[in-house]
Amino acid sequence: MKKLNDTEVDEIIDLAYNTASNHILKNVNKKDFEDIEIKIDLDKHEDSFDLDIKIELDSDVKLPENLSQEAIDAAMDAVDDYVADRKMRLNDY
Repeated sequence: MKKLNDTEVDEIIDLAYNTASNHILKNVNKKDFEDIEIKIDLDKHEDSFDLDIKIELDSDVKLPENLSQEAIDAAMDAVDDYVADRKMRLNDY
């Protein structure tokens, strides 16, 4: 994989954040949360990158047990799609 540029890093972080947030809010009303904290760390390397997503949900209502993990999985799937599309655009096989 070709090294990510700064714009691509920003795009991946935004994509992961928005996908996770949208997944959470699709399943639970925003008014039910005291706080939604989504932390995304991306470390780029010469031929790869590491993406770490942490989600903390604070709510007075009972939330689905695996909501945070489902949001992380959705975000990672979206990033995987982004990377696959990027590889095809750049002919980076």
